[in-house]
Amino acid sequence: MSVTLQDLRTIVYDILREEETDSWSYTTTLVDLFLNSAQQKICNGRVINPLNKEEARKWVLPFLNTDKFYSTIGSTSLTATTSEWATTLTVDSTANFDSTWTIYIWGDIITYTWKTSTTFTGVSGVSFARTSGKRVYPVYTLPTDYSSVINVIYNDRYKLEWKNYDDIFEMLNSYKGTYYNRWYADSYYDSNYMVQPFYTIKDNAYLILFQLDNNDYVMRMRYEKLPTTMTAITDTATISNDIYAKTTIPYLAVAEMLYNRGEEWRAGEIINFAMGQIKEMYNYYNNTNHEKISGVQYKSAKWGKINV
Repeated sequence: MSVTLQDLRTIVYDILREEETDSWSYTTTLVDLFLNSAQQKICNGRVINPLNKEEARKWVLPFLNTDKFYSTIGSTSLTATTSEWATTLTVDSTANFDSTWTIYIWGDIITYTWKTSTTFTGVSGVSFARTSGKRVYPVYTLPTDYSSVINVIYNDRYKLEWKNYDDIFEMLNSYKGTYYNRWYADSYYDSNYMVQPFYTIKDNAYLILFQLDNNDYVMRMRYEKLPTTMTAITDTATISNDIYAKTTIPYLAVAEMLYNRGEEWRAGEIINFAMGQIKEMYNYYNNTNHEKISGVQYKSAKWGKINV
């Protein structure tokens, strides 16, 4: 059984000893706002007691974790210099690219609406001139419920390295030589350097891969989901354990409502109860089974990770 928004509303009004009504004191709109805010803070993993600044922090909430799979394709290269605000790009080949997609060229996220065998047409987003030979990478769209990445696995065996987006331009600019489609010892090589594949996240909307030139491989992105924003009374809480959902979300919401109304004396006991329940929930999920990249299970404990 999942806890619904109506269930949480009922608990809030029971704690407040108020009728569920749209009166001026505690309207359902206000209650829903604080319920969603409380769930967001709990799922984000950092809850602060407004009275004494005590913090509760999480290590992992496994019910937020999920996977997204992508079919990867190789990059291509410009074969002609392109001007600023160009509407057509000429490349080696567009064979592996969809008719409409998003691509990356040295700092620009670019969209196109059609393609031929060697051109992308209906292009928008070229903010700088580009010379022939620049690499063109495919851009993958992040899921709509994406919050933060946990890891990215290529070909079911190689964990990709993450790079800050702001460092990518300078990093690629420092590489020299021609890159080859050669897979060896989990690394990609060019004529001068060993360049391991890596990825970056752009604008919390795009996943961009670099130095992955093999086609038809699967990439798995394990990521943390955003908590659901509850609007309809039948919407369910993101926290999967019913007891923890009922003893954390509404109590934290009520405490913060009272605190913001200046009723600190009423908020005190409620926020202390909520913080205790949140810490208990975090400890519970910190000691459950998880999976390594290799598929080996481990159990987390205070003294470290134990293979099981």
